[in-house]
Amino acid sequence: MSSLNEDVDESNHIFYDPVTLLRPVSRAISMNLDQLNFVTVLLLSFGLGYWFRVQFCDASRTTRAAVTTSVGLIFTYFCYGNAIAHLFINGFGSYLLMVSVPPQHVHKSVFAFAMGYLVLIHSYRWMYQKTYCLDVTGSMMVAVGKITLLASAITDGMGRDPKALNSGQKRDAVKEVPSLLDFASYMFNFQVFYENLWLRSSSATTDHSGTVIVGPMNHYSTWSAFLELKHVPKNEKTGKPYDPTSTAMKKFEAAIAFSVVYTILGSYLPMSLTNDPSINEYNLLIWWLITVAASTVHRLPYYFAWTISDSICNISGFGYDGLADETLEPKWSRTTNVKPLLVEFGQNYKEMVDNWNIWTVAWLRRVVYERVEGPYRTLAVYVTGAAWHGLAVGYYFSFLTSALFTLSAATFRRCMRHRFLGNSMHKLMYDIFGMLVSKFAIGYIHWPFYVMHFWPSLFMYRKLLMIPHFIALFIYLYLPQIFSPQPKSKITGPNASATSVNTDRVSRVIQTKKLISEISQRSSSRTSAIDVSTRTALEK
Repeated sequence: MSSLNEDVDESNHIFYDPVTLLRPVSRAISMNLDQLNFVTVLLLSFGLGYWFRVQFCDASRTTRAAVTTSVGLIFTYFCYGNAIAHLFINGFGSYLLMVSVPPQHVHKSVFAFAMGYLVLIHSYRWMYQKTYCLDVTGSMMVAVGKITLLASAITDGMGRDPKALNSGQKRDAVKEVPSLLDFASYMFNFQVFYENLWLRSSSATTDHSGTVIVGPMNHYSTWSAFLELKHVPKNEKTGKPYDPTSTAMKKFEAAIAFSVVYTILGSYLPMSLTNDPSINEYNLLIWWLITVAASTVHRLPYYFAWTISDSICNISGFGYDGLADETLEPKWSRTTNVKPLLVEFGQNYKEMVDNWNIWTVAWLRRVVYERVEGPYRTLAVYVTGAAWHGLAVGYYFSFLTSALFTLSAATFRRCMRHRFLGNSMHKLMYDIFGMLVSKFAIGYIHWPFYVMHFWPSLFMYRKLLMIPHFIALFIYLYLPQIFSPQPKSKITGPNASATSVNTDRVSRVIQTKKLISEISQRSSSRTSAIDVSTRTALEK
């Protein structure tokens, strides 16, 4: 495979036609131009995020939208050049559907157009593109997610009965189609500038590349509040909006640490060790430990890209997610796309999956799972996720296997977990067992996603004789017949206590609101209302 420090193929210009200003630098430091452009944009975005938050803290909605859009488009052109046309066609074609199609059908028509265009690009790229590079398909993937989230919100806000919506759909519903400028700022803003980073393996035995999609996606309602300066409330002590600088810097430092560790360990623990003949001579346990270690190192570039993107959002004042219950410190997790510790040390498979690529999971839940009726919703989610990634058969092996493991893990939890809650030691053993099995499952599922092609994907399955598949299928079909699942009406342990705590909390909030209302009514006949500090104290 040719280096991207050389001239790319003419066919690549369809999806990759970057500004080559930094080519001499890339050659001097032996770094691929696509990677150098990507890192440059990320570092500039972090600095510009701080500048934007300080400089435009009192600017109008139109000014804030125009600035974020302009900077985002410049960065997009810097990385993709004329290939930016695909983002325009997909984005503004979907916008035309939003303004012309009846609201109750907007989510279906936009989903069909946006996903169809993405699959078309995936198809062409898979058949004809011979070199790997940072091309526009990665940004198209995140753009499709954001477009379909907005289309679903328009349908919820303008085309459905509010009584039929769940709490999340009500919160994020859009009551009118955004203006063209607001839509452009939502799609192209530099805070959630989306990229496709091709991280090349340094292993001498393979030239395969992995992908990292940087977003994150987000709901239009959140972005709209950000433009309107309503996203972050004011700190009662300072009278100014909560400051995200400390949190953003911590995330930025963590991202740099992930990058450094990957740079050190990546060449020693490439994913290609899994099918390396010399490694396969070891016994099954040693082979699997090496595979788990390589898989963990392979996730570090994802942690870097998603964490630094989150820090860019935060430093610009975007991503506020309320106050922590115990400390009342501001949380900046609305744009968080991964929680590395919960991925690596989650107590069960669901916990690991829920904390990996968080916004893609949220997107699939809102756009697919909540709108597909019947027993095939989980299957529809994983098939959509595979098609969204591309046409490589390895994606479908991974996502269909993940669907089976998700169902079997949920079945096992319903049938077995409540039997271990009565004893703390038994509960600890159950949690350790769940973590070990989940680490095994992630490595087993991840391999076809990494190699992508049909026959290499089968290596893991043949080596383990597909026994994990058979175990998962047995658990899903027969475990409930052996160990009866816990009835939902008899939830015990932490879940029950959490439910009780939530009920008490809601009751106290209702009582407090009634008290405030009564005091307000009594004081209305007087010359002044309740002092703001008194109201705040009562609410707390």
